[in-house]
Amino acid sequence: MQKRYIIAVIGILILIIAAGGYWYFNKNSAKDRTAFETGFTLLDDEKSLIWAEAVEITREMRTQSENKIAEIKADLATAKEKEQILDDYNNLAIYQKYLGNYRESYNAYLESIKLESQARVAWQNFADVLLKMKAYKSAEMAYKKAIELNKYIPESYNKLADFYKAMSDDKNVEATYKLAIETIKQSYESDVLVLNDYASWLEGQKRYDEAIVILRELIAKQPENKEVLEKRIEGMEK
Repeated sequence: MQKRYIIAVIGILILIIAAGGYWYFNKNSAKDRTAFETGFTLLDDEKSLIWAEAVEITREMRTQSENKIAEIKADLATAKEKEQILDDYNNLAIYQKYLGNYRESYNAYLESIKLESQARVAWQNFADVLLKMKAYKSAEMAYKKAIELNKYIPESYNKLADFYKAMSDDKNVEATYKLAIETIKQSYESDVLVLNDYASWLEGQKRYDEAIVILRELIAKQPENKEVLEKRIEGMEK
């Protein structure tokens, strides 16, 4: 009797261990699959993140957004073309973010990136959602991924610089602007967006002499804006 009891206990323990191992393996495999399929790994503690929040919008705008979400989900159920599915997931993510449904927006962007992991705008918009969620490590990675996918797009650098501003990381704000200016010089893209943001940031830092140098450079590149830029300079020279 005692021998049978011991065997039964051992059998139960083996089942518990196997079940636990199965759960652990599947849990980690899901994360591994997501990382493999998207190139994205959540670097922040999920428990500390904001997955939803109340947003202040009119009842009319909320209703319109909810209706759009319903339309997109209905279209996703029948969509077969990759481009249409991509558009649906990206639009779904945008509307869900607008409503403060960050988990749903997060999931939609993951589906989008699974389909097209080289989409710069999707990564950049995904980073915006991660920032809203306070997933700061992951947001930084996603903003940098957008730059990696096309290092000559000024907006991507401005987005990363804005992230560092939100983190009160002045050193990386300036490093990002300087990297943008040096990199964009190697392309046919215009750097005026970066220069304008950089000048505004320097002005906010009360580094007026440096801001004025950049604004004078902008006057040379945008003579049509000379009057506006000169007024900005005058305001700093007083």
